[in-house]
Amino acid sequence: MKLTIKGEKELQQELERRFGKNRMQKVVDYALTKAAGVVASIIARDMKSFADTGKSVKATSVSKPQTIGGVRQVKIHWNDGSSGERYRIIHLNEYGHFDRSGKWVNTAGKGVIDNAMRKGRQTYFDTIKSELSRRL
Repeated sequence: MKLTIKGEKELQQELERRFGKNRMQKVVDYALTKAAGVVASIIARDMKSFADTGKSVKATSVSKPQTIGGVRQVKIHWNDGSSGERYRIIHLNEYGHFDRSGKWVNTAGKGVIDNAMRKGRQTYFDTIKSELSRRL
């Protein structure tokens, strides 16, 4: 399904004119961070199904908002603070791996993050929408 929105840039310019560019960025940043936090909690909850020590669940966090390619973004990442290598283990759990003998291993956590992202998609957009409408 393709959707075309007309007047998006005009709407954005009008909001920036009324509230100011800095305030608009603060509102958008708050909404992005809150929505990403909700999705991160969904991911962490679903990751508990295959948790051993729980380090991966505890390491789930949300980055600060940043502009990439002219678009404000937040990232959900795994940083345990010690070695910074948690994402490697997350990747192996999410996609599977080969063991020492060369056999493919489907881990208990295979696809859990992807499924959680799909489950949290609508929640993410609803949270963004409600935060923007509440703050503007």
